[in-house]
Amino acid sequence: MIQIKPSIEYKGDCPRCSGELVALKLLWQGIHVCAVSECRSCCAEIVADLKVGQAFFTPYMVDVEKGLLTGDEAQCRWFGTPLLESLQHPDNDQNISLNVEKISNHSKVIILNCIDFLYGHALLKLLNADAHLRETPDLGLIVIVPRYLRWMIPKGVAEVWSVNIPLAKARSFYPHLNLLIHFECERFDEVYVSPAHSHPQKFDISRFTDVERHDFSSERFRITFIWREDRPWFVRRIWIRIGRRLSVVKSLLLAWQNFKVTKLFSALRASFPAAEFTIAGLGTATAFPTWVEDRRVDAYDDEKERQLCRVYSESRLIIGVHGSNMLLPSAHAGMTIDLMPDDRWPNMAQDMLYQETDSRMAAYRYRYLPLATKVSALTLIANQQISGWSWFKNAMTGRIEECDR
Repeated sequence: MIQIKPSIEYKGDCPRCSGELVALKLLWQGIHVCAVSECRSCCAEIVADLKVGQAFFTPYMVDVEKGLLTGDEAQCRWFGTPLLESLQHPDNDQNISLNVEKISNHSKVIILNCIDFLYGHALLKLLNADAHLRETPDLGLIVIVPRYLRWMIPKGVAEVWSVNIPLAKARSFYPHLNLLIHFECERFDEVYVSPAHSHPQKFDISRFTDVERHDFSSERFRITFIWREDRPWFVRRIWIRIGRRLSVVKSLLLAWQNFKVTKLFSALRASFPAAEFTIAGLGTATAFPTWVEDRRVDAYDDEKERQLCRVYSESRLIIGVHGSNMLLPSAHAGMTIDLMPDDRWPNMAQDMLYQETDSRMAAYRYRYLPLATKVSALTLIANQQISGWSWFKNAMTGRIEECDR
């Protein structure tokens, strides 16, 4: 964690002259938490990332006066350049608000900033709360969270600061929000910022959703496909890009996805006749056979999210195309098959919330297959993954026992 009060824990070299930077004040840009510093040698004012979230790996410095950005060139387009542009062109929207919920009183606090322009990134940052509640009980935990994730705040936090920034506008800099956060920080003697790791480990998802993970001992279970309309189960990416512009092409792609899911379910139904087959996710295009329970939605709200987490928890196996749509399903389900587009292999496992500490069992439970995998091959793999679970668990753990949670 990084101290920001009573002093700002930051050291850096001036990008103009390599002189020593001295932190003057903090700037809450939104996604970025920055130290506004002055160079001892040339007096340049530099806005520099604290190592929070993605900036833990690729921090940037911004010389607003000269319009210069210093940092990792590979991540500039999506992470560095938007920071520079947001500081050059602040958004003075006064409707951006900070709703403060005070739950317990503390003089020393740590702030976990979960603002992000991608849903998955914001959710992953929030999961850091579990470690802070366990490992730093002497500090009150304050969570800055987009309102769409307010329902997942775990018990035990000291305060919740909810912001009404939509995903599409989350890379902007809101001076009004910056002032509101500074005002709230005045109440505390000591303030630290969480590093908000992009892929935290050792968290219990049930603390966030109030839904238990899958019970392998239950005879009743679901097999669920996570429906996605912007990245459907289709190999040729060019047609998906065309489908985003032409509705007729998109309709054909979704009809093909429906056909493949139905074919997969029909084959698995022959092996698991007692299983419930479910389609869940965002978007309700096309219709499924009556024996498939359709739990898709046109839009999410808090209650729908909770209900779907129960569906995921009841699922022995979840199947879906790689993306943030797989985060909560993988965290609750017994097992997962992630269908990987060719251009997403470098991001493998980033959409999985592992709830298994044994590496051998994790390899069995969380699987990654090419998006081009044929339905027949996927059926075979899914069939054996489900039917072979008990034997594999006993063989790997050396115990003959009823499968636990």
